[in-house]
Formats: sequence, C-alpha cells, structure tokens
Amino acid sequence: MLFGRFVMIVPVLALAGSLGRKKLVPAGGGSFPVWGVTFTVVLVGTVVIVGALTFLPALALGPIVEHFLMTGSNVLY
Repeated sequence: MLFGRFVMIVPVLALAGSLGRKKLVPAGGGSFPVWGVTFTVVLVGTVVIVGALTFLPALALGPIVEHFLMTGSNVLY
C-alpha cells in the first residue's frame, strides 16, 4: 500500500523540477491572455458545462425511473 501511494511522488517531483528549470518567455501574438472578459467567459462557460454534464443526467433520469417504479412496470427488472 505504501508503494502504490508513494510511487507517484517520483514522477510528480520530476515534472516539478522540469517546470522549475524552464525559462520565462514573454507573451507573444499566439499567447492566450488570462485576463479580461474573454478568459472569464471561457472559464465560467467551461465550469458551467462540466457541472451540467455531471448533474443533469441524474436529475433527468431520476423522475423517469421513479415513474417506472410507481406504475409497476417490468422495464427495470
């Protein structure tokens, strides 16, 4: 159990060391700015879409299953 838990530390530390050695590059024409309205809209939109895709299927299927159980249908058996 200890091996499985701590074996992931080595690649994460290697990745952190690799990222720590990188040089800073100034923003260019192809950079995606992380300030302003565009970034805010993309970020909020992504969070809303992922949240909706996570919770809406369960909210939509719950009443359907309840209807089948209430009417005594043999669909779920």
